[in-house]
Amino acid sequence: MEENGSAFDATEANGTLGEVLLALGGRLTRLQTEILASLDPPLTIRQYRILSRVGSGYTSLTALCKLAHRNPSTMSQSVDKLVQLGLLTRGTEEHSRRTLRLELTGDGRAVQAAGSRALRKFTDNLTADIPADLQDQMVPLVNQLFRDLQGNLDDQ
Repeated sequence: MEENGSAFDATEANGTLGEVLLALGGRLTRLQTEILASLDPPLTIRQYRILSRVGSGYTSLTALCKLAHRNPSTMSQSVDKLVQLGLLTRGTEEHSRRTLRLELTGDGRAVQAAGSRALRKFTDNLTADIPADLQDQMVPLVNQLFRDLQGNLDDQ
């Protein structure tokens, strides 16, 4: 990412829109990582997403892999850690004993809810100084960008 012969410096945030979005994404990921690491027990972003998705009804390893664009061995390692932490249980489906079914434990529901509250507080603070009318203009644009990026992942 060179502009006028010099590399874009994310700390200056004066690059092209794409460069600024990349810098913003990195900063937001770092802050989200720190927020989730402050929970008891601390979570990674991947662990939080797994808990949230299982809580939303995605209870098979296959479904989680598709959503996260991860291979089964990577996802299985993350699930194993959550089981060890007592946040998930692993069982089998009634109709197919070969199908793995994941479920949140009481502690899993509690830490996922705590993570959601902490991230909601962060996002509320993040946008608090942006006027509502500007937020209303930005949301469709950012949502479209997100959908476009998601489509690129789905195509791979």
